Amino acid sequence: MFDRQVMGKFYRNARTPHDVPWHRDEPSAFLIDVIQKRNKPGKALDVGCGTGSFAIYLVRQGYEVTGLDLFPRALEMGQERAAREGVQVNWMQGDLFTWNPPQPFDFVLDSGCLHSLVGGNLRRYKERLLSWLAPGGDYVLGHWGKKHALDWLPIGPRRRSRAKIERLFAPELQVVDYVETLMTGVPMPFGPTVRGMAFWFRRLKP
Repeated sequence: MFDRQVMGKFYRNARTPHDVPWHRDEPSAFLIDVIQKRNKPGKALDVGCGTGSFAIYLVRQGYEVTGLDLFPRALEMGQERAAREGVQVNWMQGDLFTWNPPQPFDFVLDSGCLHSLVGGNLRRYKERLLSWLAPGGDYVLGHWGKKHALDWLPIGPRRRSRAKIERLFAPELQVVDYVETLMTGVPMPFGPTVRGMAFWFRRLKP
């Protein structure tokens, strides 16, 4: 898939996490707010964890964290930072469509993995998410939204509407909170502005 080729090239060429365009040193204000409101650490999965900043943040908040990513170089950089900061993350290299954890998680974070699956199967992603997330567990998703009906590019993160995302995860997941922001300074051809969406879902108990 083209998205794998492009992302893989960025990681292979990266000497430090800051060479990766989507790397962020700190979690978003939205994620921080969710974690504070949950106030109940447990087992967490950072799917598409990249260079591991958010996985490390979750460990510092008391979570037992697994970081899953397809790209070995991303995990190497995550391991290096975790070692420097003296925290323990269970780093896993694998494809989200085939990876099976031994038990479900209380919290799942996707800070850009779903929208990077340009040709990905949304229903299959949902099946995988439901296999990871325990009933009553929380799921935070960062995704690029459509600014208008024709906001689409053949490469780069796939833009979807808020309504489409919410329909995808219904009825098993219920929206707890949602925010959107206008992101500026995004490199071309993806920018220069992008609508960022952040969802907090909770899986309903049977």
